[in-house]
Formats: sequence, structure tokens, C-alpha cells
Amino acid sequence: MKLGILDYVPIFEGRSAQDAFNHTVELATLADQLGYERYWIAEHHQVPSVASSAPEMVMMMLLEHTHRIHIGSGGVMLPHYSAYKVSEQFKIMEARHPHRIDMGLGRSPSFKNVNEALNEFKTEKPELSQQIDDLIKYFTDDTKQPHRFMSLQATPFINSYPQLYILGMSERSAELAARKGLPLVIAHMGQPSTQINKVIAHYRKQFGLYNEEASDNKPYVIMATFVVTAEKLTTVNHLLDALHLWLMRINYLKQPMSYPSIETAQQRQYSERELAKIEKNKKRIVSGLPHEVAEQLQNMQQTYDADEMMILPHVFGEENRLELLKQLANACF
Repeated sequence: MKLGILDYVPIFEGRSAQDAFNHTVELATLADQLGYERYWIAEHHQVPSVASSAPEMVMMMLLEHTHRIHIGSGGVMLPHYSAYKVSEQFKIMEARHPHRIDMGLGRSPSFKNVNEALNEFKTEKPELSQQIDDLIKYFTDDTKQPHRFMSLQATPFINSYPQLYILGMSERSAELAARKGLPLVIAHMGQPSTQINKVIAHYRKQFGLYNEEASDNKPYVIMATFVVTAEKLTTVNHLLDALHLWLMRINYLKQPMSYPSIETAQQRQYSERELAKIEKNKKRIVSGLPHEVAEQLQNMQQTYDADEMMILPHVFGEENRLELLKQLANACF
């Protein structure tokens, strides 16, 4: 089973952003050694408990400390930005580390004030479909096909370019990925299995229709999910306590300033409404002892006909995250 990692770069209670970056470098280095397929960085704005506001910057840190593993964005919320500028950033990474750069693309609008700030002075909202075409133009140095910036090229000039992926949970995103002939990354967020299967089936069907002449281009699905595992079940339960508190609080108007410790989570008194939210969020997490989690991931891969699984090791504590990757690798590889 191919396994990738999506990292939010958490800032743990009592730690700093510098600590978070140093730990993420350590975690990615370990993932590289253990045989994980890829290591992606999420994009989150106005979430103080994570340090992943600019994934491309974190990516370059990780690329300089790893050798084999693919490093990517999970993802870049492209409608906020200029496709031209983004292509330059990723071409620089590709030039320095060829054939290792993944570019996951999404369209999340983020918080209202974040959206307004990121799109300041724009007179109209760009279409993600057009922006993907723009990226491909800039990556391939194409100056012949009709385009509003036909003669414009993005530098540096290189012989390869990043692999593009579409992030989404809807048939709209599946349709876009199929039409562009790109892999689809779908997050398991507690939605009904029938809904996930419907989206993936739509993607595979439409991919065949749009790409029937390109026999070498095949549909590819990555399923992402939160994972909590450890050598002892008591540790798993403690890590779940902290994760559930974090998942609940990031939806509050007042964001937590850090990822809560296990001690903080265990001291928290929950209302009935909050307990109901925790129960609902349990559907988003694969948890248990390493062999149990490995079996659940394999079952999920088969259920959804996914080509690859991607885990979110979003648990409290540097040592716990390192151990999670080790234990899961031993159980899966």
C-alpha cells in the first residue's frame, strides 16, 4: 500500500512556530527514510495553532533535508493567487529538486476576512479551470497556443515540471480533475461512504471520456484521512483526547493559539453539545493499534478503489508523531 502524509505543521502548546518547523523537518526526514510516498503541506490562514500559511516556503525547507520522497502542497488555494507567480515558485523548486515536486490545487475560500485580504483589489474572481491551463502553459513554456499572455514565459526554464493534483470532495472537483486529466485527492471527513463512492465513480467515468485518446494517462485517486496510532492503546486514547479538542475549537470564532496538550484536553469539561460534536468527528479519524489502523486503511483503500492513501498524523507531541510514522510504516510496508 502506498502511503503519503499531509502535515498541518502544528504548533504545540508551549512551543513556538520555530519549534514547529524544526519538528516538521525532522518528521519529513524520517518519512523519507521509512519509505512514505509523499509529504505534503496544507495551506491554512488565520489558524494560529498551525504554521502552514505558506506551504511553498515549508516545502523548500523539507526539500533541502530529504532525498527521495515527493514534497508537495496540500494544497495551494490557487484562486487567491496569480498562476504566473505560483508557477515561478514551483519551477524554482522543480529546478532545484527535479521530479520530486507535487502541486496539489484547491479552491477553498477560507474565512471571509482572509478571502478579502488575499483577493484585495481584484475586480473579478479567476476560474480555477483557467488557472490550471495557465499553469500548464507556464510550466511547458508554451508560446504557440492562443492565450491572453501568449508570449509570456515563466522562469527559470527547466526540463521537467511539477505533478499537478486536484483536491476536492465534490463531483464538481471530480469533473475538473477528469477534464484536465489529473489525479484526484479526496478527504475522508465523515461524509457517507455512498457520497465518496459517487464522487470517485464520477471521476473515473469522466476521466475515461475526456482522456480516451491518451492511453498512457490513467485516473488516480488518493484518499486522505486523520490517523491516530501508537504502541499502547492508552496512548492512542490520550492522543485522541487532544485531537478532538483541537478539531472542535478550530471551528470556534476564537481560535486556539496552539494545539492543546493531552493534559489540557483531559482537564476540559464538555457541554452536551460539544460531546455531540466530538462523537460526530470520530467518523473523520482512523485510530487504534498499528495493525488495526493498517487494516482499516487497507479496507478503506479497497472500499473506495483508491490508488493511494494519505494520512494526517495530526497528534500532540513531537515524539508521538515520530512514533506514529514508525509504527504505521512497520505495519504497512
